[in-house]
Amino acid sequence: MKSLPLYLLLLLTACNDKYEKIDDAYFKKLTVHDTLLNNNKIQVLKVGLSDSDKYPHLVVNNKETNKKYLFQEFECELANDSIIHYNFTTFIYDEFTESRKNGMWVYTKFYSKGTFPFKSKVTEFSPDSIPQNFKNKLPTKEGIYYYKNNALILLSTQQSEEKFKEKEKNGFYFIPNKGRLFDKINIYDL
Repeated sequence: MKSLPLYLLLLLTACNDKYEKIDDAYFKKLTVHDTLLNNNKIQVLKVGLSDSDKYPHLVVNNKETNKKYLFQEFECELANDSIIHYNFTTFIYDEFTESRKNGMWVYTKFYSKGTFPFKSKVTEFSPDSIPQNFKNKLPTKEGIYYYKNNALILLSTQQSEEKFKEKEKNGFYFIPNKGRLFDKINIYDL
């Protein structure tokens, strides 16, 4: 069971915005791998630095304003014709993500570290830790579930990092649908 402090991973992504506005000159340097959405107002493209780029990013092109937005996280995905899931890499710590296809168990511990004025909140987690004797059916509906008295209780209908840290309860959590936390970004609001 591997235990990693959440704040270390958050530091890597917290410094960056989720997307940045890019100009036409920068856009022309990118190679389009695929067109995911193309309508009268919006175009969503999967782009890379070259044809062989293994980690392509998404670009949203607003055709009305000609503004283009490059998403920083390469694992962002177009969920439907208006929403992009900006995935957090919080619980992914190895290359065996196929085991998390239907969700992920995470044992989480919240505590404070340091002394005043350098006191900070820390979240430590152990991915793929499973509570003993749990034999109930796992949920598939989006949300964050907390394990208590051999049952899963829905804490939030949103699967975001903000909602995960909101209650600060120590214990087992279950995150369905690939076991990922994500923010939903409406491409028409960019």
